[in-house]
Amino acid sequence: MATTGLSRHQPDVYRQHQISTDHEATTIRQIQERINEGFYVFLREGTVEHDLENTVGAVNESNASRFAFCTDDKLVDSLLNEGGINDCIRKAIQHGLRPETAYTMASFNAAQAHQTPFIGALNPNYQADIVVLDDSYDVKIHQVIKKGHLISNHDFNTAPLSFAKNTMNFTLSQPDLKLPLKSDTANIIQVIPNHIETEHLVEPVSIHNGSFCPDTIKDQLKMVVVERHHNTGKVGKAIVKGFNLTHGAVASSIAHDSHNIIAVGTNDADLFAAIQHLQKVGGGITVFANHHELATLPLQIGGLMSNLSYKETAQKLNAITAAYQSISRPIAFNPFITLSFLALPVIPTLKLTARGLYDFDQQKFIPIEASIN
Repeated sequence: MATTGLSRHQPDVYRQHQISTDHEATTIRQIQERINEGFYVFLREGTVEHDLENTVGAVNESNASRFAFCTDDKLVDSLLNEGGINDCIRKAIQHGLRPETAYTMASFNAAQAHQTPFIGALNPNYQADIVVLDDSYDVKIHQVIKKGHLISNHDFNTAPLSFAKNTMNFTLSQPDLKLPLKSDTANIIQVIPNHIETEHLVEPVSIHNGSFCPDTIKDQLKMVVVERHHNTGKVGKAIVKGFNLTHGAVASSIAHDSHNIIAVGTNDADLFAAIQHLQKVGGGITVFANHHELATLPLQIGGLMSNLSYKETAQKLNAITAAYQSISRPIAFNPFITLSFLALPVIPTLKLTARGLYDFDQQKFIPIEASIN
């Protein structure tokens, strides 16, 4: 459940409709409110959303039964380098949680929260899912047993999935990317590193021939969202800060929750080339500079999933990460996951959809031009 930005009493509406879990609480105060309201709270540690360190302090022996862990948008390279729930356990222990409590949260509590009563415990009539550890504090795994079957490396071999349909259904020309402005003061989306929320800035911007001109010195870049499911022709445009691109553009077909095309760049030519390339390959994440492809992670299954093995996918993810670094100044967050959440209008505060710039606080679409009082 996404509860970010809700008032003190609004989550009560979710509980009235039998929604019982929340993974969006990012402060101890929010967590205490959710626990009091009867939620199970999942402490989150994803590729971008690093919330566990700030929230694990809310867990104590009297309320621990209401807590579990989750990852939420953790990319395959992060899973390989850090782990998933095992990483949550390790970090929770490092921040003072008893190992017994952390492992219970990762297993039995999660099963209870998801109402799956026959997994998560070592008891008769429970499914025989068992992890054997060499080190319970560092979560070093010796063996894994699934449904009573000892898992080997061979069990992790994957076969490519076939998915013939190209879901990139849109028509676009480069002039469609222009962002006309009547004022040189604009509403701007400010990225918050390692968070999916944004800040609302109002700043002077550069205009050339009546349209917004990206400024890499000020880190004022153009962002666009292109509707890609029904060829409606809708293109949302906005100004964003935080990606620190020096040249080029990035485009992705992962854009929560509608998953249209989302792109950010320093110029329309590279933005257009990157978006067109995604249409050609059937979706994915791509990095362009000087009208040329630097690297692409194809996601041909609905524009959201790779049909490659996890190892091949991780290699291509590393390649687009290196390509991004080659066209940007250093940043302390994952740009691709961060970009994907900038189209999610249910999260504060400014977001961009194919219909335009949305202000969560006002619960309405707003113009790019800012009103100065």
